[in-house]
Amino acid sequence: MTDATSSRQRWVRMDLTLALLTFVSSITDVLSFLALTNVFASAMTGNTALLGLAVGRGQIFAASRSASALAAFILGAACGALLSRRASDRAGLMALLALEALCFGAFCGIWVALEHPAGSAAVYLLIAFAATGMGIQAVAARRINAPSLPTVVFTTTLTNIVMAATDAVVRRASLSHDTKRQIGIFAVYLAGATVAGALATRHLDLLAVLPLIAVLMALAIEYRDSKLSA
Repeated sequence: MTDATSSRQRWVRMDLTLALLTFVSSITDVLSFLALTNVFASAMTGNTALLGLAVGRGQIFAASRSASALAAFILGAACGALLSRRASDRAGLMALLALEALCFGAFCGIWVALEHPAGSAAVYLLIAFAATGMGIQAVAARRINAPSLPTVVFTTTLTNIVMAATDAVVRRASLSHDTKRQIGIFAVYLAGATVAGALATRHLDLLAVLPLIAVLMALAIEYRDSKLSA
């Protein structure tokens, strides 16, 4: 196998893993906003705004949900950072994905065990596991070594796309490979949110399971590649 072919396959694997994780964040954000009383699992800017709004209006319960999501995301990112310090690149990434899968496994377990989990105190556990998983995922995406391709929070990515596209139009040049990858990842998030919106009305239980399935698929891809390259 030539170096060029090996490098191309590596980029394909990385982009597929990033696409799956982006799908996870889009589904989880829509599910948490619709079913977990107006919070986001990955969009901490939105949660901070919702927290400030709730505090300003004296809405303690609403503030507690946003605060729970923020705290859980921070916990997940901190755990991910600590785990990353203790393992090699590939082993560390697989460990992060496995830990994220455990979070979403717990999320699914609570969702299935309780008939109406979003309408009970269990909503805080659901928020905690979802946001912790997203915090871990944010670290995992950095571990893939693609800082211009986040899987959570796309404001900066959208800004980069617009700037690059504007520059390409002015210079009458084609878009760079990195910009095309950013557009692709942004499109995956939009597609995932669209799928979530379509499923939310009648298939909410299926929507709750999709993030776990996608994370397990990403983990399987990384595990298979590690065996092939061993």
